[in-house]
Amino acid sequence: MRRRIALASALSAFAFASLGAAPAQAAADATVSPMFAFRVARGAAVDVSYGITCPAGYNATVTVSLDQVRKDGLRASGTVTEQLTCAGTGVLEMGRVTAHISGAPFQVGKASLAILATGCNDQDCFVVPVNQEIQVQN
Repeated sequence: MRRRIALASALSAFAFASLGAAPAQAAADATVSPMFAFRVARGAAVDVSYGITCPAGYNATVTVSLDQVRKDGLRASGTVTEQLTCAGTGVLEMGRVTAHISGAPFQVGKASLAILATGCNDQDCFVVPVNQEIQVQN
């Protein structure tokens, strides 16, 4: 467990340092950079870490969805929505995506990740969608 935390911290520091080259960008200079996903509670949830940079003073909503077709053909999926206030600098966030109660638990392996970050201030808004494959780790 301590190795996983140390590895996650090292990966976070490395990935956070490179937030300037984020893959998704919107008009209001908001970016989202998915980093890694760790399975928790025997697959009942996955902790998805991502970096987000958005203009100071914006109130943002970030929705993280994970969908996985397991090796046995069953589907595991879940969504989490979080609120944050933008500070104008990069911030490392983590969303715990809980598997739907009627579905299967998550497994180690590939999964489809979708992140939608939206935010507004009194004059402007931004929308940053990210859709990519991510490796769920143990």
